[in-house]
This record gives sequence, structure tokens and C-alpha cells, in this order.
Amino acid sequence: MLIPTDLSEASFTMAERVGEVPGVREVFLVHAPGSAGLSPADEDALHRVRELVQRQGFPVEVVVAEDDGTDLPERILRTALETGADLIAMGVRDQGLLRNLFSGNVAATVLRDARVHVLIVPRSAGEGPALFSRLLVPTDLADPAPEVRSLLKDAAGSESVVLLHVVEPGRSGTKQEAGDRLAALKDVLSVPGRELEPLVRAGDPARTICAVADELGASLVAIPRIGRRDVAGAAPLGSVTSAVIGCVKQSVLVLTVSIRLDIETRELRSEEFELAEEIWVDYHELKADPKTDRIFGVFVDGTLVSVARCRRHPDGYEVDGVFTPARFRGRGYARRAMDALVEACQHDTLYMHSVRSLVDFYGEYGFISIPESDLPPTIRARFAFALGEMEGANVQPMRRAAGWFRR
Repeated sequence: MLIPTDLSEASFTMAERVGEVPGVREVFLVHAPGSAGLSPADEDALHRVRELVQRQGFPVEVVVAEDDGTDLPERILRTALETGADLIAMGVRDQGLLRNLFSGNVAATVLRDARVHVLIVPRSAGEGPALFSRLLVPTDLADPAPEVRSLLKDAAGSESVVLLHVVEPGRSGTKQEAGDRLAALKDVLSVPGRELEPLVRAGDPARTICAVADELGASLVAIPRIGRRDVAGAAPLGSVTSAVIGCVKQSVLVLTVSIRLDIETRELRSEEFELAEEIWVDYHELKADPKTDRIFGVFVDGTLVSVARCRRHPDGYEVDGVFTPARFRGRGYARRAMDALVEACQHDTLYMHSVRSLVDFYGEYGFISIPESDLPPTIRARFAFALGEMEGANVQPMRRAAGWFRR
């Protein structure tokens, strides 16, 4: 366990509760002194924090993270990596500061960017029940990650564990169906000596989780960093988890879990073209035409996350509509979509109007820059509004010869 400490009352609260966390073998205290270095008062406070942990029977190492020009969250996360910490545990004065993960608040930034489990303990929890005495564990009914299974197995001090599933309005499935699946999941996860209580509610997931935590008097909410609905994207925290952190009053354990993605890249069937149009709503609101279009997409766990289109014109083939919504970018999905398109259309000469910043990207697929006059007339006409000023329109005409293959 790594405990970042600013020697505040919240830091002492976290140190006092180390013994309540299952599986702790060693504790690292990391402190970043001010520009003047450690004062005698700081040294005394750091010594008292260390003694608090030692009295609970744990070996403790103090790490002083000197100012090296990097910001404090980066130094904390680097220390976690260097020490091999599995868990970063932070006491916070005001949990409301975590609502904005990009506020610059140290705890919020560490929580956002951590690649290990993070435990958040509010200062008010110092007077509450044992951290793991009454757990609330939200679930989306998928097979739980090993990290969740391990928590349920190792939290030996738990008096009870409530498995909560929230049925969202407008989504498939009824409360009865969810209840049946949750009961089956409970049987799989049950361990000797501890009863798992299944609970199904309907409503907004995050608000319902926070309300149930208050209703049950939960001591801690344990929730995965990323759920299945967000794992395809690049967000550091899932949408539900972020919202729960913003409204929950109890301590929160954010679990870094491993989720296997089912990624499929293929050509869309004509009846699936509406899915592409939904993707294109944020990209010129393009429309698909089964008479002229071949559309290639990347599906992640059944959700379309990126598309690329080859459209047949009377005098040539045009590549356009290559688009990935912002929340799914940074995962290489657009490259997968282009791979599929180029493979399927390799025997045709392809033309396109590339955004200038992506000329090098398309160059990897054999597209070369050409003058506007070399475009087939009907494809050239698509940018007639530019009056020949392609640079002003921020596009570059390109062509890929039939039969070209990547070397």
C-alpha cells in the first residue's frame, strides 16, 4: 500500500485505518516537502504518521518525493510504480473535490491517472464503521473480473456484502430478469462464512448507487475503474464510476480490473447502415446509400466504434467517412477500419479528399497526393465550393493505385 501524505488530518485518518484493509503486507508513506525542504514540524508529523502504521503491525518505509520539476501527482504515481505498490490509499479532506478529475486537485489527478487500485477515504470516515464491514459492490451482471472475485474472497472482516445491479430505463431487460441473473451470480461468488445479498434497483446507475450506499449505511463502495460500456474508449475512468465518485459520501475502492474485449472488424450489411449514420452524426451527418456504398466498421463487444466508407461514383471510387467518435479514439480503431477497407477494395483505384493532418496516415495505405485536376469529375465536384483552393479547404486530393500493397 502506498499512502501519499500531506500531513493533514485526512492523512492521519488514512494511516489509522490501514489495518482494516485486507491483504496489506507493507506500507510506503510518500511525502513531498515544500521548496524549503522538511521542517522540524514536518519531520515530527511524518514520524507520528509512521508510528500510527507501525503500531498496527506493518513494516513502513518513508519516501520523500523531492521536487524534480514534475508535478506532485506524477511523483506519487512514479513512486507507486517504483515501489511496486498494488494500492494507493488516500485520505481526503473534501470528497467533493474529486467530482472534477481535471481540476488539478492532487487526489483527483492521482485517481484519474493511476494504473493500480485506489482507495479514497474521506476525513469523516474516521468516526465511521470499519472500512470493509459493510460492502456495496455494484455489478453489470457480466462475469466479474478476477480483482472483484479476489476482493470478495479476501475481505474477511466483512459483516455483509451487497451486490447491486441497477436497471436503466430504456435499456433491455426487466428487473425480474436482472434479479434472476443476479441470484445466479451470487451463487457463483458466495464464499463460506459470508452472505452475499443481491439487490436490484431501477434508475440512473450512479445516483442509484449513491442513494443505496446511504440507505444501507455502507462502509465502502467497491467499483471497477472501467465498466463494459466504457472499456472500448480511452477515458481513464468509466462514466458510471466517475459519477459515483462525484456523489458518494462513503469510502470508495476503485478497482483496476482486466476486461477482455471482443473486437470484430468487418464490412457492414446494408441493414446495419443506420449504425454508421449514428456514428456520422458528429461528422457532417453523412448518409449511407446501399446502392453505392461499402462501409467497413470496427465493433467492440457489439458496439460500432469506427467506420470507413468506399463510395462508387460514375467515374471512380472515393474513400470518405473515416471517423471514430472522440470517446473511442486512441485505440487504433480507425486503422482497423481502413485495413479492412483497403483489403476489400485493393483491386480498385481509390480517390479521396484527405484532411491535411492525415496525409501521412493515408500514405501508409499507398495514397499519394495529386493535383485536384487528377480527380475524376464527379469526385472533384464534391469540393467545388472550394473553387480550386484545396489548401484553403484544409484538404489534399489523394489517389491509391489498384493493386498497391503495403511493403
